[in-house]
This record gives sequence, C-alpha cells and structure tokens, in this order.
Amino acid sequence: MFDESLVVQSAVSAFNNAALALPAFFWFGLLMMPLFYVVYKYGNKLMDMIGWERFGLQSRIIKWTVVMSLIWLVLFGGNYVVLRDAETLLPFVTAVIAFMGMMFVGNMTRNIQLPHWREMSRARKWKTVLFCALVLAIIALTDTHTWWGPILQIFAFVAGAYCGRRMKSKINEVPFVSGFIFLFTIMILMQPEFFRFGQLGNLTWLHLAGFAFVGLPVMGAVALRNTTPRGRIYQSAFVKLKWLMRCLVLLAGCLFVMTESVPVFIGTCMLAGGLFWLKIIHAKQVPEHLAARLLMITIFAFGLLTVMPVISCLAIFGWLSLPKGNFLQELRALL
Repeated sequence: MFDESLVVQSAVSAFNNAALALPAFFWFGLLMMPLFYVVYKYGNKLMDMIGWERFGLQSRIIKWTVVMSLIWLVLFGGNYVVLRDAETLLPFVTAVIAFMGMMFVGNMTRNIQLPHWREMSRARKWKTVLFCALVLAIIALTDTHTWWGPILQIFAFVAGAYCGRRMKSKINEVPFVSGFIFLFTIMILMQPEFFRFGQLGNLTWLHLAGFAFVGLPVMGAVALRNTTPRGRIYQSAFVKLKWLMRCLVLLAGCLFVMTESVPVFIGTCMLAGGLFWLKIIHAKQVPEHLAARLLMITIFAFGLLTVMPVISCLAIFGWLSLPKGNFLQELRALL
C-alpha cells in the first residue's frame, strides 16, 4: 500500500486528471481577457507613450517574439521525469529551435561590435567569464536526461549565434517567424508533459483547439504571402475542388482529435494550406492586409499556447497598427 512506485503513480494520475479538466493555458488566457481588452482599448495610446511608431512595428514584434520564446525554452521546459519515451527526438528538436532562434538573434545584432578581449580590463574579463559561464549553465539545464543533452543544447545556442553574426544578408523576418512558431508548436505537441502543457500526452479538445488556433492561421499567412491571385481555375472545377479540400481538411482534423499525432497535425495544416492556395489561385485579388492580420492572430495564439501574455499583447499592438477592415469578410477569401 505504501510502496514508493504506487504513491508516485497515484500522484501523477491525480495531477493528470487535474491537468485534463483544467488546461492551464486556457484558464490563463481566460483570466488575461481583461488585460487584452485594456491593451486593445488603449493600445494606440500605450504605443505613443513608449515611443513605438507604426512603421516597422511588425519587425519589432517578431524580434521580441523570437527572443522571449528562447527565454521560455530555457526557463519553462524541464519536466524530465515524465518523458514518455527513453529514445525521444525532443532534445534534437529543441536544439534545432534554439539554433534557429539564436541565428536570428545573431543576425539581428550582427552590426553591434563586441568588445575585444585584449582591450578589456582584468576585472571586466572576470565579469565576462562569470556571466558567460552562468548563461551556459542555465542553457545546459534545459536537457539533463542524458550526459550529452547539455552539450547538445550549448552547442546549438553558441553555433546559432555564431552563424547568425557571420551571415552577410539579413534574415527575412516574416517567413522565419512563421516557420519558427510552427516548429515550436510541433515541439510542444511531441512531448506536452515536458513543457507542462498536458500530462502523459492525454489532451482535451481545448488543448487540440489551441494547436489548431496556431497552425491554421500561420498556413493562411504563408499561402497569402507566397501565392499570386490569378483567377485561372474554371468556376465549376473550382467548386468541386474546394469542397473536396474542405472535406479532406475536416477528416484530417477529426483524425487529429482522435490520434493527437504530430504527423496528422502537420498533414492537417498542409491540407488547410492547400485549400488556401486553391482559393487564392482562383481569386483575382485578395485583401491587402489579410496576411498581416493572420500573422498577428498566429502570434496572439502562440502567446496563449505558451502562457506568455506579453507576446499576445504585442500581437494586439500589431493588429491595431494595421488599417481597419472587416476581418470576417476578408477571411472568406480563404475559407
């Protein structure tokens, strides 16, 4: 009765039941609704107070999203005992995301000259060494389930920063953050318990809806930015193809709800992207700012999913900076 394994399993089971009934990200988002309303209501005044201009605001939002996601990856992950698989791909996926994020940060700061070691005083050298050692120690703690985990994470962070600073051209921010957020979402779906998103991989429809709330808008934003409206498909053929794609997306979504599978989630998003592509190819023109609005929705949902309301508030700022329009009517161009 008092066996240690039984006590631990009972505690994990109780925590699992609580996590299933009360998805943390959903309730945090619900409790943050007054904050989001205040930001939406007085967002323009807040941006004027902090000196943020509307021009270039999207770039500022993307930079802060990537930086805060890296900090989240280092500080929020780490529930090592509950990993389902002994041989998991999660450390490699987190290393890829860390590499991508640091490459973006390094590229963003490549024009900033770092102080030369020989020109630094002895006291400053010691402070620099201690600071770097502290940062590397914190990064190493993001993966301690094997002996090579800390080495992999440190290498990913350092190599990413180095490659970013050595790049001669600037990274295209919008495609980068779209792929970054999508890969980050896949990482959470791979091992929900590692990021305290859901225990033992048993997710509710609220968890799955949160993934869809991120994955579908980002596919729409990508399709709008990379497809030119041509109006070439005949109407009769377009109607048949449109309903076929809608049925495929619906079936794939139902399969994702039943399986909670990463490949099925990716396939569902790809099918949705195919539907968006079909609609854009058939249209003669699409709303000008719809891609930017969908990107802001993606960032907002990503902030909710990772329980980072600051990112969601930044997305609200980005939404307010766009010209006013009927979003629901514009969205019909993709659905």
